[in-house]
Amino acid sequence: MDNKQLFIDGYLDRISGQFNVNKDTAFEIFSMAAITERPFQEVYDDIQIRQKPDLQGQDGGLDGAVFVEQGGYYTLMVFQCKNSRSLKNNELDKFRHDVDDSFIYGITKPNSELLQPKINEYQQLSRDGFLIEIKYYFVYNGSNNDPKYASNHPNYLAYHRPDDFEIWDAEAIYEKISQLIKAQAKRKDIKFIFNPQISNIITSDRQGQGLYTYSVGNVRAANFRIEANELCRLVEQELSTNNTYEFLFSKNIRSFLGFKVRPNQRMKETLIDPDSAIYFPLLNNGVTIICERMEIPSTLQSGKYILPTYNPIIVNGLQTTRVIYEVFKESQRQGINRLQQVFVNVRLYETTNTDIVEKITDATNTQTPISYKDKVSNKDFNLYVKEVFANQGIAYITKRGEVFSNNLSRQLNSTIESDTLLRFWYATFYEQPETAKNSVYEVMEAIFDATNNNSDPLHRLFNGEKDSPIYLQLIYSYKIYRYVQSKKEAQQATREYISHATELLSYGIYKYLENDLTSINNSDKLEEAYQFTLNVVDQIIQEQIELYKQQNKSFSYSGYFRKAKCRFEYNLKAGIVDDDSIIEKLLQGDH
Repeated sequence: MDNKQLFIDGYLDRISGQFNVNKDTAFEIFSMAAITERPFQEVYDDIQIRQKPDLQGQDGGLDGAVFVEQGGYYTLMVFQCKNSRSLKNNELDKFRHDVDDSFIYGITKPNSELLQPKINEYQQLSRDGFLIEIKYYFVYNGSNNDPKYASNHPNYLAYHRPDDFEIWDAEAIYEKISQLIKAQAKRKDIKFIFNPQISNIITSDRQGQGLYTYSVGNVRAANFRIEANELCRLVEQELSTNNTYEFLFSKNIRSFLGFKVRPNQRMKETLIDPDSAIYFPLLNNGVTIICERMEIPSTLQSGKYILPTYNPIIVNGLQTTRVIYEVFKESQRQGINRLQQVFVNVRLYETTNTDIVEKITDATNTQTPISYKDKVSNKDFNLYVKEVFANQGIAYITKRGEVFSNNLSRQLNSTIESDTLLRFWYATFYEQPETAKNSVYEVMEAIFDATNNNSDPLHRLFNGEKDSPIYLQLIYSYKIYRYVQSKKEAQQATREYISHATELLSYGIYKYLENDLTSINNSDKLEEAYQFTLNVVDQIIQEQIELYKQQNKSFSYSGYFRKAKCRFEYNLKAGIVDDDSIIEKLLQGDH
């Protein structure tokens, strides 16, 4: 057995034991966790389409599906995972057809009852006017290049399309997790020497224009242009030193969007067109880089500028860099140099001040929607949350890949992602279940603003002070969330709405126990609150269904729980009086 299989089998054994499932099901959880970068528990709870004894074969041909909010649109990641060594074209065809029929064409298919909540979600988002990009992931526990399975390689070549229909073999999963684990380590120092290009415009300056430098406060800045190949050399040096380019983009606020995104498509088309590539610096905003230190030259050396930097990080220009590097690698394989005489504009700043770094990052990232999860992950309050949760035996995951880190995922009993926990705090203590259901983007943006803005009403909660009430509130939020999740499976057979109502149910439990929050630690009280909440939600859902029937309209569970109407009607039925003291309550010590 090679290291790769030893590595994967170890995870499958661990997942099988944790969830009491067979190896095939464990492989599904493992694969989806690696690709989505979510904890095993969350994959098991919310992404995997789990088989049930009374509903065998009702998954609609999918093993998992998850909607990822991108700000102004959604990505639907769909999965088929096979714990087998062979890659079969009939399974690949069936997977695509099952997805397309259920989502793109809206065909009602038999044997898809377990998939129906995801279909409902897709339909509701479509009605709400959101664009949804579907990404297909077919994962199998074999090798694309296994000589024992001769059809694997041609099937991979025929079907695999990056950022569209992706085929992942065991090697790809192994590599992905390896990269995630490496990203948790400390970055080895990088010294990179930029060579700013002198101007090609004839001037009276014998030195030659090409480097514009200045300082603002304690920040030194340099603006210049470099050859695109030089940017690729920076990527290659990072890869050779740290075995990953996660560090090079560690302050970037979005991940690579892939080549299906139109701006990246057009960028690549420009770069591979000799007639257009020369205009690249006119068509592209360039890259923004921060570094710990740089040595600004006072003159040319041998006819060129030399600008040494230490530990450069690209804070804006990830898309540009990744597209350029992809063209660079393709050119190398083809034995040509497509990037010759292609230049990139660079803004370089020397600073280690985190506030300045955030301001630069925000100001220079304006072209595509911002994801706030990574930005919030570095905030001081999260350091305390990690410790508080670790003491409870819970791994609080704030950064990509931590779920595969030994000290977190193996030593502690459970895991939860920071954005999931903060979303359910928003649903319970902040009393906005509909917002938590509708937009994790909006939740994380609000919390990020609270960490930065002294005048924000939530600042005293998220300012990173050790005596903030937020830490106990998050513990209580977690316990409510886990309890609702633990009850969900048993309720699905009799309550079709249950998978859509997690946020409202959590809110209802919180409001029931609000006057004595310590009772959240009492399982009997928690069950009492759950049953009360479930009964109220049953009533309002039944009334809504009847109302829609009278109006000859179809009722959408997903749509209902995304709107404030669900909270208003729950409060009315449960006898809850709205007040304006939420912020005051949150800032009290017992909250």
